[in-house]
Amino acid sequence: MKKFSALILFAFITSMVFAQSNLQDVVYLKNGSIIRGVIIEQIPNQSIKIQTADKNIFVYQMGEVEKIVKEPVKVRTTKSGDGSGLKPGYKGIVELGYQLGVGEYTLDRLKLNIINGYQISTYLSVGLGTGLRYYLNSNKVLIPVFADFRANFMNKNLSPYFSFGIGYSLDADYHFEGAGMIINPAAGVNYKISDKLTMNFGLGYELQKLRLSAGDPSTSNFGAASFNVGLSF
Repeated sequence: MKKFSALILFAFITSMVFAQSNLQDVVYLKNGSIIRGVIIEQIPNQSIKIQTADKNIFVYQMGEVEKIVKEPVKVRTTKSGDGSGLKPGYKGIVELGYQLGVGEYTLDRLKLNIINGYQISTYLSVGLGTGLRYYLNSNKVLIPVFADFRANFMNKNLSPYFSFGIGYSLDADYHFEGAGMIINPAAGVNYKISDKLTMNFGLGYELQKLRLSAGDPSTSNFGAASFNVGLSF
């Protein structure tokens, strides 16, 4: 019985010590200011000295003090995933890739995208882009101009994303004449390198309308599977 009573007493004392360790001194001043920390010196009816969590020390005369109390220490909490770097503001994207021709007209090409955009929220961005497509089989160069829309699905360092580009390509070999519509949906993952730099890896499909011959008003689809890696900053 004595051992049990001693155990209860020990548990009570321990809980009291733990509870007090989660309390802080709070000084309410008559001017409305509130100072939180640990009182390290107090001269009755004269003054108090309090040290804050960031090690600053303040001294107040008792005539300035409205009351002194103990309150629970406030712990700052953050939402899961905060700090992914996808914050509202300017967003630049540079992407390089290889496109493997698929369908009836299988023309492989190299891909470069340069996008200037705006991060609307953690999960959505829009932008305007350009770049080039270099067709390996024919040495043909197209310059795409397109709108870019991107959705980030998670507010974490590693997150899946979906992008959709739509625009028009210009033929650099023929005085930048219009070549045809370009549409490029893609999906992949974003990986945060730092607060201002994110790497992305994506797979997609690119629809590119082109004329089969000069003077032909009709266009055909030169589709391609697209593999790309990029940096967002």
